Amino acid sequence: MSQKIPPNSLPPAREDASASADSSKDQYSLDDMMKALRDQERDKEEKGEVVTRSDGSVARKVKRRRRRSDQDEKATPEKEKKRLLFKIVMAASLVLILFLTGFFLILSHNSKKHREGLEGIASEWTGAEVQLSGYKRLPFSANIQRAEFKWPASSYLRELSVSRIDGDVGFGSFLGRRTGGLQIGGAAGKLMVGVPTVSGEVSEALEEDDFPFSFDQYYCQALDVAFGEEGGLSLKGASTSLRYVSNEGFQLTIDQGALRLDGWKSFPISSGLVRFNDGAVDIKSLSLDQPGADDSLSTSSLKLSGRIPLIPGEKARLAVETANFSLNSLIGNKLSRLFSGAVIESTGEILYTVGEDEIDEISIRFTADRVKISSFPFISNLAELFPDRQLEGLEFSNGLTDAAITGVLRVRPEGIAIERLEMAQKGNIRFKGSVIVSKAGKIGGNAVLWLNRAIVVGNPRLINSPIMRGSENTGYVKVPFKFGGTLAQPDDTFLSEIGQEAALPAFGNKPGDDTEDLWDELGTPEE
Repeated sequence: MSQKIPPNSLPPAREDASASADSSKDQYSLDDMMKALRDQERDKEEKGEVVTRSDGSVARKVKRRRRRSDQDEKATPEKEKKRLLFKIVMAASLVLILFLTGFFLILSHNSKKHREGLEGIASEWTGAEVQLSGYKRLPFSANIQRAEFKWPASSYLRELSVSRIDGDVGFGSFLGRRTGGLQIGGAAGKLMVGVPTVSGEVSEALEEDDFPFSFDQYYCQALDVAFGEEGGLSLKGASTSLRYVSNEGFQLTIDQGALRLDGWKSFPISSGLVRFNDGAVDIKSLSLDQPGADDSLSTSSLKLSGRIPLIPGEKARLAVETANFSLNSLIGNKLSRLFSGAVIESTGEILYTVGEDEIDEISIRFTADRVKISSFPFISNLAELFPDRQLEGLEFSNGLTDAAITGVLRVRPEGIAIERLEMAQKGNIRFKGSVIVSKAGKIGGNAVLWLNRAIVVGNPRLINSPIMRGSENTGYVKVPFKFGGTLAQPDDTFLSEIGQEAALPAFGNKPGDDTEDLWDELGTPEE
């Protein structure tokens, strides 16, 4: 319904009250004016405009009202339900597609065909026959119950078995990328290595990018390594980790476990670093701790280093050094039944011909601050001849020139020896000699014992002994004698040399203290 537009100006004010009331009826606010205009425009649109058509007829043209373009259409409950249902269906479809894709990928990677493919890849990489048992693959991990490798007779590697393998495998391997991840390794393993028994092609060295696997680390928590079927050298329970280092190739780190060598106590492994390059094994360092028994020191260590070429007939030379080590542990089980003490330091080398079953020689020069000789009869003979000198537990504390005790440990296929051992005891007794023990336990050697003349001259049993001749000029009585017998029953010729017993034949009856003849005699067949 239309309204009149209010006047442009207000009428003059009236003085009486009734006139004021009538005047208020004619006043309009701005909002009222705008509302009247909108209503008038809306009435016009609804009634429309009268127009004449081309045929002469008359019609009213009504203008259609349009919704503002920026005003949202009001959502109805039915539309909201449809939108929600659509979103649920799309989300469920996507989840189902991902699930089915992952499910089929997992099935394919756990199939026999995929496992055989992995065996083929591993075989091509290592050159061995490979068998994987109990293989299970998940999106970000892989498990293998047991993996076995067998190399041909032309390889330095013989057999390897690793159990309870677990790996962190990247998801990209499901999509065709190279299988790899952070690490993969087993709880326990056994490896046998040896010199090739037949000739064969040598595989070419490959760069890390050429390998079918790309793990950052390959490890074994407890690896046993045997060098040959009857080799005297082995590793037991070593924790090993193999990594590829740019510009340095593959390197193996070792800790824990123990190094076992026939004739010695097991050496606990402190740490080790081995690199494989240019057809050789490069032992950068292998640090061994003092065996738990004897007089071990907290700072004791034995270190090996050197390069072993993997070519039969080539010579390998490994450096050996110790610090604050037990003499008993250094010289092995046989000699430690005859000698004990503490080594200040030692240096030497191990000589080895690649392809041979035994080492060529171990030669270690050592200095010691304490050495004790046991089991030989001359020790008890001295205590009996000079009871007031307290020689029952004869222990030497310095060298012949008031320096440290010196000697050489030598190991050969024929046996083991301490050579050129020089030591003294409180100015009363001086000793210089060599003792060799054969593989069969046979003892040989010779020695010179100097006794302070003041000790000997008062003994009535030795007044007429030939050893007294010339001692008045030197102050010492010189007694050369020889070692013999076996480890079960060590013997020596001390009493016969001082005229207290009939002379008996002793092994190693050679002049002087040259041990080369003794080594030759050790190598002769047993009678």
